[in-house]
Amino acid sequence: MDRINELKNLMQTGHCAESISMLHNTNDNAKKLMETYFYYIKACTQKDFPKLEFLRTHFGKQVAPFGGYVDATGEQKAHRNNALVGDSNVTMRTEGYNIVKCWVRHNSKLEVTATENSHLHIDCFENTEVKICIEGNAKVFVNQYGQSKVEISGNTANASVKLFDCETYK
Repeated sequence: MDRINELKNLMQTGHCAESISMLHNTNDNAKKLMETYFYYIKACTQKDFPKLEFLRTHFGKQVAPFGGYVDATGEQKAHRNNALVGDSNVTMRTEGYNIVKCWVRHNSKLEVTATENSHLHIDCFENTEVKICIEGNAKVFVNQYGQSKVEISGNTANASVKLFDCETYK
């Protein structure tokens, strides 16, 4: 069974028809799959869907060119949307006037340098560790959930951190 059919079967309960239709319309294209994941990321994170083992088995490195980092290591490109899941240990850099969003889950570690006039938005969950260095006029916004850890250095006046006393989105 291909990954689309398996995902559809997993989605039979608790997902809206619109999300199943959008998934079907990806035609198993990795870029479109990641666009769908990012579009529904709040609901996916709330439901822990798809499960980490599914992501490891069916997505792996195929989605990295589109911001999906599954157990990724080393320096990675900061896309507009980035999801670090599993045991990722990634460094990235934001620059220019770019707006970058990151979702960091499971046991992932992220070190990011925000430079120039970039805006960086990070939601971190579970047992993640995020280190952010702010340079120039960069702005950083962090939503911190669960047991995640955040460390900010550099121009810390340009950082905003919101702590939530829950494991994930409500």
